[in-house]
Amino acid sequence: MEHHLLIKAYNAALNNQQYAIATVVDTTLKGTPQKPGAKMIVLQDGTIMGTIGGGRNEKSAQKECLKVIKSGKPKIVTYDYFGKKGQSICGGQMSVFIEPYRQPRDFIMCGGGHIALPLTIIAKMLRFRVILIDNRKDFANKHRFSHADQIICGTYASSLNKLKISRNSYIMVDTQGNEHDYTCLKKLINEDYSYLGIISSKAKKIKFFNRLKNEKKCSEHLFKKIHIPAGIDIGALTPQEIAVSIAGQIIKIVNKENIGTAKFK
Repeated sequence: MEHHLLIKAYNAALNNQQYAIATVVDTTLKGTPQKPGAKMIVLQDGTIMGTIGGGRNEKSAQKECLKVIKSGKPKIVTYDYFGKKGQSICGGQMSVFIEPYRQPRDFIMCGGGHIALPLTIIAKMLRFRVILIDNRKDFANKHRFSHADQIICGTYASSLNKLKISRNSYIMVDTQGNEHDYTCLKKLINEDYSYLGIISSKAKKIKFFNRLKNEKKCSEHLFKKIHIPAGIDIGALTPQEIAVSIAGQIIKIVNKENIGTAKFK
């Protein structure tokens, strides 16, 4: 990769931007606008850096890059330059490999109790960046969560303020009390996360949603984003089984499959 493009890609990663790199990998004939090795970076907002030849085909490649950023799956596309349907008449074909760069997914665990330990271990095995939040020093420490990438000990509200919540965020709430759970929910519900799960009974869910409505903290359509109770129904009883249930639900969301929800006990 050319030096200036390498720097741009590095800066995009530092700024938590997702992007795709389009690389010319094959050409036929000598008339194609670029040769193998030419690269173009497309940021998630559509910004283009570098070029693979310009024109309509580059615009098409930009759109393909945005699709790849969203799907996370690389692909190869081939463009013709035979002058058909508004195409360039340079002659030949050009194959472009499009590869996504996505920031590591964050698994944010609010509460360091019995379920948190096996669940964060599973999340680490699934290559999430694990962040543990608890307001108790006996729970928020490296001795208990040696596998965590980041541990924050403080109030739940102030700790969440320190984090940038995005579509790369998968959040689980299971603190030591309903009031702390509600604090986390209230803080997070308007954020643009990919997953927010809460350990809950049916009565707790109703109580929380009624409080949100009464306090006018969010639009009611946002309730549908919350997985409460968290997890898929596998008849889980132990903390380890519940952790597997929640991890399974998160995996399905990552893989963009239709999901069910746990049954109320």
